[in-house]
Amino acid sequence: MIRVYLDWNVFSRLDHNDDIYKRLTTILKDDSKYIIPYSPAHLKDLYRSYKKVGINGIDGYLEKLQKYSKSLFVVYTIKDVLEFQFLDSRESMQQHIEAYDEHEDFGFSVDRMKDALGPFSSIFDSLFEIQLPNFLPIGNNETKGNIANTKGSELLKSLLGTEETISMKDMMQNMLTISSTLYEDNNYSNWRDGFQKDIKVSGRIKDKRFSPLKTLDENAQKLQKTNFMELFENTLIGEDRKSLFNKIIALVRQLDFHGFYQDIIEEGHHLDNIETDYEHIAYATSCDIFIVADKNTKEKAALSFELLKLNVRVVTPKEYVDFVEENSAEIKDGQHLIDYLFWVSTVEPTLKINERNALYIPSFVLNYFNLASYPIDNPKSVILQKMDTPNRVGIFVKEIETVAQKLNSFYGTPINELGKLGEDSYFIAWLTKELVLIKLQLSLGNFTLEITQCEKLSRYEKFIKKSKYIIGKVFRELK
Repeated sequence: MIRVYLDWNVFSRLDHNDDIYKRLTTILKDDSKYIIPYSPAHLKDLYRSYKKVGINGIDGYLEKLQKYSKSLFVVYTIKDVLEFQFLDSRESMQQHIEAYDEHEDFGFSVDRMKDALGPFSSIFDSLFEIQLPNFLPIGNNETKGNIANTKGSELLKSLLGTEETISMKDMMQNMLTISSTLYEDNNYSNWRDGFQKDIKVSGRIKDKRFSPLKTLDENAQKLQKTNFMELFENTLIGEDRKSLFNKIIALVRQLDFHGFYQDIIEEGHHLDNIETDYEHIAYATSCDIFIVADKNTKEKAALSFELLKLNVRVVTPKEYVDFVEENSAEIKDGQHLIDYLFWVSTVEPTLKINERNALYIPSFVLNYFNLASYPIDNPKSVILQKMDTPNRVGIFVKEIETVAQKLNSFYGTPINELGKLGEDSYFIAWLTKELVLIKLQLSLGNFTLEITQCEKLSRYEKFIKKSKYIIGKVFRELK
């Protein structure tokens, strides 16, 4: 089955009368082909509406999440990995509301933090009274001039003030204030614009005639780094280093800060909304396809996945609808599947995997496999699998079962079956009259379909093979 992640703008428009979304809805409602999870990022988008219209006002959207996700919820866990859970959308929304209401009620201040510590707060009094030197007003004239001529100087002033010293408490309070308002005001946009002017970001970064990576590398070199990815890796701290999920969000944020399809900060669309878009990008790595309506999000997602070597296709609703409608030919029967795969082995390979030529198949064979590989010296043996990505989240029993049922309908009773669906290992095989061997196997987390044309033996070859078998058996008994 094909896993599809929808950003909120797309998810919320399913079932709409718009032509593209009507056609997309018709495609995605086939739950024998598609798996469509929802995530905490969808709940964050809904929470903003909830604050305006209440729970009854968002019930229709919760019903839509439930209808298409079938309760499948992809979440980032305390183990620093993505995980699929089954949770009703209304239940997960209620949990989200309770958590966020409590978060908003807490407030941001040093005194509030001290109150929360109760009788232990006094141990921090001496720390808060420490006076820190402020290099903005006390530096030499050259230093002050260099700083004053940068757009980023306003950020430093808001953090350190303009006096010669600042107390630890005041600096912490300034930091908390900046953090608490950053998601709701225009400060992020101002700082981003200041950074880009300070390093003189080239306008070519969005020009399709030029490689964005070249411009990003030039930006990095202005900051004394060899290339953009070296600069990015050097900026990662804490949680961003621990998990791919956080690393993706950090990379998208960095691309935006460098001017690559940067998001617009405006009334009703502040950094809070933009960060949720970045979470959608990170959650999308649990799937095969990411369908997104916003151009800025689409471009940043595609480049981020390319830089991190993540195999997720990023498309707009129209691009996906057009692709499916133009490539909708189904595998009709077992012979059609065999003919198609042996034809694939004649196409110019695009990849090489473990000494095997390989070809990416964007249309997903049997609604699951999108990578075909075959030995360079034996095009009559083809292995199908799904392109791997570091954030791939398991294999559903339903995915294996759907493929196995389709092959059963093609080839009839299998010649062998080991294990059961749902177990860690599973094997099932069929043999056609033309001696084509079809093997479907789950082993060590890898799910593959192998199709091999066996050789027909002459009478003499059969006699030699049978003789070798008898001699070998006698030898083993004598031994």
